[in-house]
Formats: sequence, C-alpha cells, structure tokens
Amino acid sequence: MRYTKLMAALLATLALSGNAMADADADALKAKQVALQAEQPGLFARDIAQKLGVSEAKLLAADIGRGATLLRSDVATYKALFNRMHELGRIKAITRNENGVIERTAVALPPKLDDQGRVKPGSGFVGTDIDLRFKMDSWGYVFAVVAPRTGGRTSRSFQFFDKNGEAIHKVYLNDEKGVPAFEKLVTEYKAADQKPDWTVVMPKQAKPLTDMHIKELRTAWYEMTDVHEFQRLINDFGISRERAFEVIGTDAAYKITGKSVETLLETASKREQPIMVFVSNSGMVQIYSGLIEKTEAKNGWFNVLDPDFDLHLRQSGVDHGWVVRRPAKSGTITSVEFYDTKGEQVVNFFSRRDPGKEETKVWRDIVANLPQLQ
Repeated sequence: MRYTKLMAALLATLALSGNAMADADADALKAKQVALQAEQPGLFARDIAQKLGVSEAKLLAADIGRGATLLRSDVATYKALFNRMHELGRIKAITRNENGVIERTAVALPPKLDDQGRVKPGSGFVGTDIDLRFKMDSWGYVFAVVAPRTGGRTSRSFQFFDKNGEAIHKVYLNDEKGVPAFEKLVTEYKAADQKPDWTVVMPKQAKPLTDMHIKELRTAWYEMTDVHEFQRLINDFGISRERAFEVIGTDAAYKITGKSVETLLETASKREQPIMVFVSNSGMVQIYSGLIEKTEAKNGWFNVLDPDFDLHLRQSGVDHGWVVRRPAKSGTITSVEFYDTKGEQVVNFFSRRDPGKEETKVWRDIVANLPQLQ
C-alpha cells in the first residue's frame, strides 16, 4: 500500500513537472513571437511560425488559456462544426497554401443535401457562396480563437490544422450577432485536455512510372467523360498532377509562364469572363465562381480585391503554369493551373459554365494567348 501511494505521488509530481515545462515552453515561444512582431510588424501567423521554426498550430497553442481554446480533434467534431456554421450568420472563410490565399464572405446557410443526404456539388458546404471541398482524413487539430484587433475590436475564429500543424481552413465571424452562437459551440466542443498531442505525418512518395504505365495513363485520360475523374486517375497511378501533365503529351497539357496568372486574371476582368478559382491545401479546396473586377499588384502579391471575394497570389511563388485539356461529355474542358518551384499547386482556374454546357469561346481565346514556357 505504501509503495502504491509513493508511486502515485511520484507520477503526480512528474505530471506537474511536465505541465510546468510545457507552460514554460509556451511562454518562451510567445515571447519570441511578440519580439518578432515588434521587429517585423504585419507578418502573417504562417510567416511568423516559419521564422520561429514551428508549425502554425504550435504557435497558436502557445495562446491556450490566453484567447485560444483547443477543441475536440476528430472527424465527428469537424463535421458538426461545419454543419452548424449557419448559426454564426455572416462569416469569412479563408483557405490558403504557401503562395495562394482565397477569402469569401457570406451569410452561412445549412448545406443543401441530395436524396442520399450528401452535400450537393457546387452548393457549398456552409451554404450560399462559400463553396468548400473537404479532405478530413488529413486534419488533426481545431482551435477557437478570440484575439484583440485594432480599434478596440475583437476577432473570433475557428482555425483548422492538419496532423502536422499546417493551416487547413479558418472561419472568422463577420457579425457580432454570431458571438453567442460562437461561444456556445466552443463550450460544447472544448477538449477536456488542453494540451495538444502533436504528431508528424510523412508525405506519401510518388510511384515511378514505367513506359507501360504511361501508355495506360494516356489511354485512361482519353476515356474520361467527366473532369472530376482526373483525381481518381492520378490516385490510381500514385502520381502527382504535374507528373501526369509531364507525360500525357502536349496535345493535352503544355507549360506556360508563371506571370501568365496575372494576364489571365486581368484579361478575364476586362472581357467579363466568369471563371472558377480553386485554392487548395492538404485538407481543403475552396472555390469561387463568378466575375473578376478589381486586380492589383502590391507588396509582392498579385490580388483580386472584390466585394466579398479576395484572392492573393505571392508573385515570387508562382513559378510556372499548365494549360490542361480534359475530355468530357460536354466537350473539352480547359483548366489553367499554376505551381511553385516545389511542384505544389498555387491556384487552379476553369471557365464558369453551367452543367452540361461547353466552355465559352472567350475563355478559350484567353487561354490560347497565355505565353508558353519554352
């Protein structure tokens, strides 16, 4: 009995010691963040985390108990939160990768479901104009964040991260009327343990392609009848999108300059061509469909600055692009995708079109005049 009590006391002491060390680490990281922001004001959280050598989720975790709350991290919680985003009213939804950011502001509504209870494609998971596609198997953490802003305002957001702590998606309240609903969701889904269990997931390695594989890929490519079959195709072959473009043949895919992204957006704006814009990362795809109005290059970023829609592309991060022609029942579907030097997709564009309709001649003219990469 005495031994059991001694062991229990020792374990309790070790736990307290571990918590104290974790708290000290969090305090030290917070102090570094404050010092860096004072030295370089205006940095985004992602950039601060990179400069400090930690993930963005770990940076945010340093604020647990100081405005950040860890929520339960499981797929059931993620789905429940998005199913209830309409309770928040008007929100801003943000998805980004290393070199691209898409922002959409709208009043959230319940998602539209089909007869099988699935979200209807194009209806937007949180309703109205916020159109999201999820890859939740890569998600790892979600935080509720309350932070002070300039002018005495307060920012409230839900922030989702993958298993490596990289940002997946962020939802900001855009209406004070949603504060009670926000606080209710935080209370309902708050994690019992506010110490995140950090993990590291290694990326999957691409499979080598033999001549036989390339032949099979080309055959399967021209058998496609729907643009959405492409993702299944590259998954089956275990290759990246760019690797598929490299071997499929120039009649189906060819390279263009990175600067072409600016030409595409400016021309689409001038010619009033509705487009679809896709920005994605390891766990989310966010889509905008419609016209482009105002474009502007500023501080190393090329921007679309429209009412309720913003797109930001790091100019130094867009290395090259691909014009891709895929077969479909409604005719050839032409997309324009842009990548960084690591082969990571920055942004993807399509012509905005109704289901079953061909893309417009204006879109094809815009794409045909984008300068090829020699």
